[in-house]
Amino acid sequence: MQNLKLVHQARLSQLTRTAAALKAKYGATDSRTVTAEAAVTAESASVSRIAVASQQAATPAPTVGSGGWALHGRVYDAQLQPSAKYTVYLVNSEKAYQSQYGFAYTDDTGYFLINYAPAAGQAASAPSPLYVAIVDDKAQPVYLGTAAFQPSTGKATYQNITLAAGDTPLGDPPADIRQTALPPQPKSS
Repeated sequence: MQNLKLVHQARLSQLTRTAAALKAKYGATDSRTVTAEAAVTAESASVSRIAVASQQAATPAPTVGSGGWALHGRVYDAQLQPSAKYTVYLVNSEKAYQSQYGFAYTDDTGYFLINYAPAAGQAASAPSPLYVAIVDDKAQPVYLGTAAFQPSTGKATYQNITLAAGDTPLGDPPADIRQTALPPQPKSS
């Protein structure tokens, strides 16, 4: 994967130089310049997709407790850049927050981990279909999964999540998540 990424980065560099040279010689509206800039955009997207796949391949699966399960992955913006400090949680089909499974914050690489373990002596029950929901660092909902996540007991599931461009709020988050994603700030005197 690393070698593939290096090859595509070199190609992107070459395409970028070619596009700049064509723009300087023929202008921004020339068809050759437009075609070269489109190739740069496409190659940039390829480099980003390879980086995402490389990160996924390099991410170790978390240890899952007896009778539990885990959901982990990364959150990216529309340009496939990591989204840090976002809150990831699970809701049911009625969009109700499932607090028993907890939540996770994304780190600087967009990584999150929800690692569920049933309480001692409690039998693991098959949860109803769950959906991933995400709020941004201002506690505004920016993602609600449309495909159900069905946990597998004893296993970790990896998901890459790409947010739509613009981070348009989807409504109000549950009160528990709002307090978690945006805790009250101490009053200064």
